[in-house]
Amino acid sequence: MLMARLLNPFSKAVLSFIFLVIISALMIWLLNPVIVPILVSLVLYVFLSPFHHWLTNLGWRDDLSALIILLSMMFVVTVPGSFMLSAFSEQMTLWQSKASTAGQSLNILLSDISALLAQWQFHIEVDQLKANIMSVFSNGDSSLLQSVSNMVLSISTSLLLVPFITFFLLRDFESLRNRLLNALPNRYFELGWLIYFKVADQTEGYVRAVFIQQSILAAVATLGFWMAGFESPILLGLIAGVLGLIPYLGPALGLLPPFYLVLASQPVNYDDMYAAVAVIGFAYVIDNLFVIPLVVAKFANMHPLIALLSIIIFGNFFGILGMMAAIPLMAISNIILSQLLLSFNPQRFKAMIV
Repeated sequence: MLMARLLNPFSKAVLSFIFLVIISALMIWLLNPVIVPILVSLVLYVFLSPFHHWLTNLGWRDDLSALIILLSMMFVVTVPGSFMLSAFSEQMTLWQSKASTAGQSLNILLSDISALLAQWQFHIEVDQLKANIMSVFSNGDSSLLQSVSNMVLSISTSLLLVPFITFFLLRDFESLRNRLLNALPNRYFELGWLIYFKVADQTEGYVRAVFIQQSILAAVATLGFWMAGFESPILLGLIAGVLGLIPYLGPALGLLPPFYLVLASQPVNYDDMYAAVAVIGFAYVIDNLFVIPLVVAKFANMHPLIALLSIIIFGNFFGILGMMAAIPLMAISNIILSQLLLSFNPQRFKAMIV
C-alpha cells in the first residue's frame, strides 16, 4: 500500500522535484567559493549570447566569436570600471574618516528622540540602541564602512575569473547543455527540454528586465540626490540601484548611506533626511508604478506573502545574495514543479501550466 502511494503521479512529481532541489543545493554548496563570478558570468552570457549567435551565423568559429566579444566587452567595461572602483575606494575612505562625527551626531539625535518620546509618556530603552548603532560608526576594523569596502574589494578580486568563465560559457554552453539533456532517458527527454526552455526563457527575460529596472532606479535616484545637493550623488544612486535588488528591504537600506552623510556633515541639517526619503520614495514610486508593471511583472507571478517568506528564509541561510535570488528561484521552482505535475498527471494538473 505504501509503495502504491509513493508511486502515484503526484508523489512521483514531488519526489522528482525534491531530487532536483537536492542536486541543485549540492552544486551550489560545491561551487560556493566561486558562486559570485559564476552568477556574474551567467548574467553576461544572457546579454552577450545574441551577439555570439549573430557572429557564428555569419560563419565565425565559436571560439573566435566568443574571444572577440569578450575582448570588446572587457575594453568597454575595464577602463570606466577601473575609474569607478578607484573613486569608490576613495569615497569609502572619506566616509570612514567621518565615522566619529556621524556617531556623535547620531548620539545627539537619539537623545532628542528619547526626550521627545518621554514627553508623550512613551518610554523606550535607547541606551542599548545607542551602543549598537554607535558601534557601527566606530573607527575599528569591524566597522560597517570598512566591512563594505573590504567586501567590494574582495568581490572585485573574485571577478577576475569572470572573463574566463564567460568565454567558456559563450563557446561551450550549448554543446554541454545538449549533451546533458540528450543523456536523459527517452521517457524524460521531452520533459527535460520543455522544462529547460521554459526556465531559460523566463530567466533570461527576468535578468534583462531587472537590469533595466535597476538602471532606471539608479538613474532616478542619482538625479534626485544631485538636485537635493547631496555629496557623491552618483555613488548614492548606484548604491540605491544595487540595493533595489533586495525586495521589500531595498528602500530602507537605500536610505542608510544618505542618512550617514547627513549625520557626518557639520552642521547637521536634519531636513536633508526628509530630502533623502523624498528621493528614495520618488524613485520607488516610479519603479513600482511604471517600471515593474511594464518590464518585470511578466516573470514572477506569486503571492506577496510567499515572496516575503522566501526572502526571509533565503536571507537567513544565504545572506544578501540569497535575498536577491529568492524570488527568481521560487519562480523557477514553480515552473519546474508545475511541469513535473503536468507531465505525470496531465488531466489533473492541466490548469497548472505556467
